[in-house]
Amino acid sequence: MSKKILLTFAGNTDPTRGQHDGPIIHICRYYKPDKIYLILTKEMEERDEEPYNIYERAIKENLKEYNPEIIKIKTGIKDAHHFDAYFEVIYNVFEEIKKENEGAEIYVNITSGTAQMISNLISYYIDATNINIIPIQVETYTGQSNASSEDNKTVDKYYDVEVEAIYNLDNDKNTRTHRIVTPDLRKYSRILTKNQIQKLLEQYKYEAISELLKRNIFDKNLELNTLVNFAIERTNLKGLECNKKLYPFNNKDYDRLYYFTKDKNITRVSDWYQIVDYFALANIKQKTEDISTYTLMLEPIIVRIYLSILKDLMKKI
Repeated sequence: MSKKILLTFAGNTDPTRGQHDGPIIHICRYYKPDKIYLILTKEMEERDEEPYNIYERAIKENLKEYNPEIIKIKTGIKDAHHFDAYFEVIYNVFEEIKKENEGAEIYVNITSGTAQMISNLISYYIDATNINIIPIQVETYTGQSNASSEDNKTVDKYYDVEVEAIYNLDNDKNTRTHRIVTPDLRKYSRILTKNQIQKLLEQYKYEAISELLKRNIFDKNLELNTLVNFAIERTNLKGLECNKKLYPFNNKDYDRLYYFTKDKNITRVSDWYQIVDYFALANIKQKTEDISTYTLMLEPIIVRIYLSILKDLMKKI
């Protein structure tokens, strides 16, 4: 089982709010991450300073027998409303997570913190590659926005962890809520990426498309990536070998894409088919204005045509 990581800012709705879990505790209640990266601004550092440690103590007081590793990222950021203040912090934390927790599921809390903090996290998520990020939103128990005033006591370092845990209704199975939402934040990204892919297809830039697909934002991302890799192998003249990429899908719509034949038993390709395939690749080079490669390919094409004609003549002698 892959390791589960939670990356979160500490916000004014944490640790609890209105006798219910705040976002951090609520995510921990239902996902039980093995490790928590807790990002603290200067204000939150002061709330969490020794010996108070309200966030760590609240997690363990509300969720008995749950003992995650908690890594506190003390940023020293004083201007929590500045958008640019978080870029480097978020980038460095994600780099550390990728380095030390390869293959892990990364849950990202997009509820706790200021709008600027959350926007930075979402921006990173939308463009992220080679990392399994799962954005998590936690609704308030009233269904209102986090800015609403329902029993909104200000949390400070004197927050009474033990007493608030006693009054937390989410600790009682009879009054417990489930307010987890996993939003699809990549809708706009998919539209933009589709347009990019369309332009790249017109230019036969399959390697660039493969890089875009590493963002893993489409429902059939694996199949799309396989088709692109098939196209890359075709342009590299891999011959029958590239057909192996299409066999697992068993899709009739792909029958016309196979190199020479779909029949796995055929291992020899006719000379004329090879000539046509080579000429098609030369034509792509000409269309993409790769004139030097196009010119270099002309001679082998002519030689192959002559050799094929010569073979036919020899058979008639």
